[in-house]
Amino acid sequence: MSKRFLALPLLCILACLAAPINALAAIKCWTNKDGVRECGNIVPPEYAQKEVQVINEKGITVEVKERAKTTEELEQEQSARAEEEARIAAEKKRNEKRAAHDHLLLSTYTTEAELLAARDRITDAIDGTIEVTRAIISQLNNKLDGLKRRAASLERAGKPVSMELKDDMAMLDRRIIDKQEYIQNKQQEKMLLIERYEADLNRYHELKNIKP
Repeated sequence: MSKRFLALPLLCILACLAAPINALAAIKCWTNKDGVRECGNIVPPEYAQKEVQVINEKGITVEVKERAKTTEELEQEQSARAEEEARIAAEKKRNEKRAAHDHLLLSTYTTEAELLAARDRITDAIDGTIEVTRAIISQLNNKLDGLKRRAASLERAGKPVSMELKDDMAMLDRRIIDKQEYIQNKQQEKMLLIERYEADLNRYHELKNIKP
């Protein structure tokens, strides 16, 4: 009977000695609102979303629970992911477009001479259109000069210039301006075509491994 009573205090002592060891195994540290580091077995609710370090019985940090991200940080991450996904999609689209263009380039032209000939055909056609338009402008200018001489003759004779004559001159002016703008547009178109064919030629050299 005495042995049983002696065993009970011994068990209590062992349990008391084991309690601090178990407590040390679960020590958690956090920073309070004043910037002071605090430690304990349980993190207060107001600091549960903050960074928490878990320390073992040897005082070594074995785990770091990062603080919960703010709404602004989450939105920034989401925006960054969306931008990255858009960048990847755009790059993929560019690569697909370039691959399709490369295929078209190689399947359309078997030699560099064919590519240059195609360029010259188109630019020559544009030049021809420009020359025809210039000839039309010259004719319109001749007509306009004739109407202006007639209007000047009427004014010298002290006669009024009719509204019809004025309208005809204004119409010719507008047509001349339109034709001049047409020529400018065609010249711009020709320049862009030459640039495009120059880029195609350089790409053709790369694909065919041709030194220019």
